[in-house]
Amino acid sequence: MILRKLADQPTETNITLCDGLFVKHAIFAKDSFVPQHSHETDHLTVVATGAVRAWANEVLLGDFHAPAGIVIKAHVQHLFLALEPMTALLCIHRVDETGEPAVIDEPHFVKYED
Repeated sequence: MILRKLADQPTETNITLCDGLFVKHAIFAKDSFVPQHSHETDHLTVVATGAVRAWANEVLLGDFHAPAGIVIKAHVQHLFLALEPMTALLCIHRVDETGEPAVIDEPHFVKYED
């Protein structure tokens, strides 16, 4: 399996809802991956539309169809594969002192190629 960074990254909107809470919204195409990355704190990923296959520390968590929530623990490498077109994820984080979620590894969206 080959994963290549997509030329056109999905639309993302960062929204601070209230003190200490941050939401990152992303819409991506079928067969696109959010590659493994991790965060300093626990967070919730909500499948708002579409469906994803999710892994945590390289262990398959399963397929999640909207509406669904996936709890990701701190320091756990996680990966998502969009199973449907226009899949939308909302990643909900507590923020650090800079007003941003503490990301250990910055993800980029990629596409599977044979």
